[in-house]
Amino acid sequence: MSASSDCPDPREPWWLPAGDSDAHWLSWANSLPFCRDLGLECEDFTRDIALFRMDRPVLTPNPNGAVNGGIVVAAADQVMGAMAMRVSEPGQLPATGSLHIQYHRPALAPLLFRASPLGGGRRMKFIEVVVSDANGNRCATSHGTMVAGGSSAVRLD
Repeated sequence: MSASSDCPDPREPWWLPAGDSDAHWLSWANSLPFCRDLGLECEDFTRDIALFRMDRPVLTPNPNGAVNGGIVVAAADQVMGAMAMRVSEPGQLPATGSLHIQYHRPALAPLLFRASPLGGGRRMKFIEVVVSDANGNRCATSHGTMVAGGSSAVRLD
């Protein structure tokens, strides 16, 4: 999958949703370029939970058929960032401050990434992402600290 033809216009604020309803956030999450690159589709997105599905790996799977752990952690980080955006002050762009993942079993697609905020303050957001397979088996658990306002977008005017 090539993202080069789908690169967003850096002059447009693609990194912000058009409004604050759950539907706006769902639409925003499904338009994120890196979500498309990873094959992630957002199914539900509230302030309490974000559900993203990866139907198949975008790169060659491991010899056992599992999604490579590097792809799993990249997807978990992307889902964490989306959830951190949702629970941050408007206009703040969260950046990953720390990320830890534990792999429990081979991650056989399709995969479900379930993000939940675990609290935090105005700038620090703690997010958990549980990765499950089609049978509901937990494949991986990721915890991250996202720093809201820790990043800024580049605008070309």
